[in-house]
Amino acid sequence: MLDESVSSRPEGEPRLDVHNSNVDEDTADAGRCGIVDLHSGRVCLLPALHPNGCHFQAPQDPVE
Repeated sequence: MLDESVSSRPEGEPRLDVHNSNVDEDTADAGRCGIVDLHSGRVCLLPALHPNGCHFQAPQDPVE
């Protein structure tokens, strides 16, 4: 299964994964990856469609 955060999609098209429990919607809406490590609650704050694996960090409020 291809993860929506690393798939190619036309620019301006909405991300289809933001309604999943493993994606932080506010972070994704801010143009970041937003994948959540459900065990720790940490969120990947790298840019959307980043190469390689996620880098999980404590969530920040708000994400800029």
